[in-house]
Order: sequence, then structure tokens, then C-alpha cells
Amino acid sequence: MSDCLHCDINDLVQKHIEGNDTADATELVAKVVESLVDLIISVTPESEHAKLIADALAHFGQVYLEKSGAVEGGSIATH
Repeated sequence: MSDCLHCDINDLVQKHIEGNDTADATELVAKVVESLVDLIISVTPESEHAKLIADALAHFGQVYLEKSGAVEGGSIATH
């Protein structure tokens, strides 16, 4: 594993795609979302789940807009 969790996750997903001739984007996204839910449930009290989900969705939107080029921004670290 590297010092970059984001890179490690992307590498793992890429290896899964390469090793599976029938990789379905919808299924892969669903599995990543399920992992995110497991993380949220395991690291926060139930009373904070909704706020963390809202924060995650806001970050998801911002990252998507920046990486797709729809908006310019500097909040997303690139490497």
C-alpha cells in the first residue's frame, strides 16, 4: 500500500476491472458505495450518519464538477 488511500482504492478497482471480462460500471459503483456505507457506519455514531452522508455527497459533487472540467477549482488535490 502507498501513502495515498485514494490511489490504492483506484488501483484495486482497476485490477478488478482488468481481471473481469464482464466488469459492469453500475455494479462496480454499487460495490464502492456499499463500502462507503460500511465505512460511515463503522466510524461514526448513528446520530452523525446523515451529516456524514450529506458531506460525502457534497464532496462527490464538487470532485465530479472539478474533474469533469465543468468548474475550475482548487479544492481537489491532484497527483
